[in-house]
Amino acid sequence: MKDIREGYTVPRSEDRLNGLNLEDVPSGVSVLAITVFRLSRKLKSAVTRIVAQDEAIGLVAWRILMGLSLVSDATQRELVEFTRTEQVQVSRILKDMEARGLIKSGTALEDRRAKVFSLTDLGRTKHQTLLPQVKQLTDAIDDALSTEERSQFLSMCERIAKPSQQAGKNRRNKADLPLGPHSQDHMEVTK
Repeated sequence: MKDIREGYTVPRSEDRLNGLNLEDVPSGVSVLAITVFRLSRKLKSAVTRIVAQDEAIGLVAWRILMGLSLVSDATQRELVEFTRTEQVQVSRILKDMEARGLIKSGTALEDRRAKVFSLTDLGRTKHQTLLPQVKQLTDAIDDALSTEERSQFLSMCERIAKPSQQAGKNRRNKADLPLGPHSQDHMEVTK
């Protein structure tokens, strides 16, 4: 396979960033990272198209419904971690979902300052209505590879992730102190 970055020229506007097209990856950019990012966008778009059939549900709201379908209740922090979405966005969506009657909130027993969220009957119904369609998509995605290919793919993903986990670990600030974990750049794109 020819190195797609040799002799890089700007593609026509209608061809740029089209699908998984890797003819537009400039020098100095990881072909693997771009491929994974573009694949992630395609997969998220497919789920979004399914759940957006219900105007009250977007991708993050769907992830919250999924998380709350697995447990009796969860704190906002747990939902942020589960959905891998920024806290501000989760907070806004939780308020919207509560106003629409999809979830309810209460005070956490362990920490009276925290709220816990759970599904309402309407939220459970929305989840159960959309789940078969999402499952059909996820089954098709998983079935695209054989069991052996899936195992190889997951192994390769772990190997590719290792360098990104090391990125920024030795960065230091102007006072020559190590930078904290919140200031490191992360290559994962899941939001």
